[in-house]
Amino acid sequence: MQLREGVLVQGLPGIGLAGKLAVDYVVRELKLPKVAEAYIDGLMLHANVAVFVDDEAIIRLPTYDFYLFRGSKRDALFLTAPAQPVAWMQYEVAEHVLDYFQSIGGVEVVGVCGTTMGEGEGVYFAATSRETREELIKLGFKPSPGGVITGACGLLPALAYLRGMKAYVLMGYVSQPELDPVAAKHLVQALAYVLDMQVDTRNLDALIEEVKKKEREVSEMIERVREKLSEKAKGRGGAPLFYV
Repeated sequence: MQLREGVLVQGLPGIGLAGKLAVDYVVRELKLPKVAEAYIDGLMLHANVAVFVDDEAIIRLPTYDFYLFRGSKRDALFLTAPAQPVAWMQYEVAEHVLDYFQSIGGVEVVGVCGTTMGEGEGVYFAATSRETREELIKLGFKPSPGGVITGACGLLPALAYLRGMKAYVLMGYVSQPELDPVAAKHLVQALAYVLDMQVDTRNLDALIEEVKKKEREVSEMIERVREKLSEKAKGRGGAPLFYV
C-alpha cells in the first residue's frame, strides 16, 4: 500500500475524549477500511496490562488501528486506539508509528485532541513551524494561547517535524473532562475541511443532545436534593443537618 501525499491523523484518548471521538466518528461515518494494526507493548487499560473480552467470550489484545481514506488528491491514514502508551513508551511507540507511516508515503502528521486553554468553543492549533502557523491561521483556526500538550497528541507531530515532515496539532476546546462531543464535532469539521472530506455530523448532533439531556437531568436531581435539604433545615429551625 502506498499513500499519495499521505497525511496521518492521530486521535487517542485524552481530555474530553475529543480527539479519539473525532477520529472514531470519521472512521465509522465514512466506513473506512482498517489497513493495519500494531500490538503496542505499552498500552495499559484501567491502569494495568489487560485484554478485551467480547460478548462471545473471545479475547482480543488492545491495538493501534490504522484506517485508510482515499481522497481525490491525497490520502489520509487515521490512527486510533483504546488507550495511550505509558509515559516511558511514548517516544518508542511514536518512532515506530512514524517509521511505518513514512515507509508508505507519509508526509504530514496531525494530532487531534482536546484543550482547556482558550476563550471558548472552536479549534485551536499548535504548529511546528512559522510557515505552518500562518497556513493554519489562514484556514481560520485559532493559535493556542500557550501551555503544554501532554501525551501522544503533541509528541507525534513534534517528532515528525524532526524528520522533515509538516506537522501540527488541532485542539477542540473542551468544557467538560469526561466526554465532550461538541469539541469532537469541531474537530470533525476541521478535519473534513483540511482533508476535503464530506462527513455528515448529524449523529454527533444526536450525541450532543443526549449528553445535554443527561446534564440537565443531573442538574435537576441536584436541585431537588438541595430543596429537600433546605426544607429539612427549616423544619429543624434552621439548624445544620450535619455536625462535626
